[in-house]
Amino acid sequence: MRPPGPVPNNPSPTRGTYGPHTSMSLTPGLLSATATAPPSGKPTILCLHGGGTNSTIFNIQTIRLQRALGATFDFVFIDAPFESPAGPGVMPIFEGCGPYYRWLRPGVEELDAETRALISATLAAKGRHFVGIMGFSQGGQTAAATCLEQQVVAAKVGRGRIGFGVFLNSTSLPVTAGSGVDGDGDRQLIGLPSLHVVGLQDPWREDGERLWQKYFEKDKAKKVEFDVGHRLPTRQEDTEVIAREIKRLYEETKGMAQRC
Repeated sequence: MRPPGPVPNNPSPTRGTYGPHTSMSLTPGLLSATATAPPSGKPTILCLHGGGTNSTIFNIQTIRLQRALGATFDFVFIDAPFESPAGPGVMPIFEGCGPYYRWLRPGVEELDAETRALISATLAAKGRHFVGIMGFSQGGQTAAATCLEQQVVAAKVGRGRIGFGVFLNSTSLPVTAGSGVDGDGDRQLIGLPSLHVVGLQDPWREDGERLWQKYFEKDKAKKVEFDVGHRLPTRQEDTEVIAREIKRLYEETKGMAQRC
């Protein structure tokens, strides 16, 4: 069984402490950039939330990482195209923060044309310099499929729109129509440099392990593990490890992503 979404991290202390029976109401894009926010000129990472959540929730879940990397990167968060019930762990902390969304239609294991068009249009936005993509849970699956599609584009025109991928507690496998990837047959490995964050206590850890093990070129894919469940680690030292690896990916791939 695959989860539609993540177990949320505790929000930032500067925005208040939320107990197990506390709900909160949010404004989309409150902490970081939305796709329509004016670009700052910094290299940008496209962020894809887990299924059954939304861009604002993922914004909060990654606030520690944004603080560690904000001097270097912009982070752009977008909502998936299909409305969804709230994912596991979303309630009651994020009650009232809907609507919630998912990247895949229920029961469908391929990226819909609408999802692909949304991501493609975001990456092509004028004025932004996207260098990487980061996804959590189902968003990680979608990010992997996007990396593969961008790899195909780069093979044809010499350069894709993203240079690296970051996969946070990713679930499932990269699926996309016409990608050359399938469940058990021959597949084109994803060669974009990547970071795979896996929770040792994550009930869907095997999916994240399989994504890293079977679908990425090993000399370009690094896995890091933390003693957490289906969420991001909250310890400062763990956040710094992830931030350091993302900076490394960027330094190694400068110039790989096409400017718009």
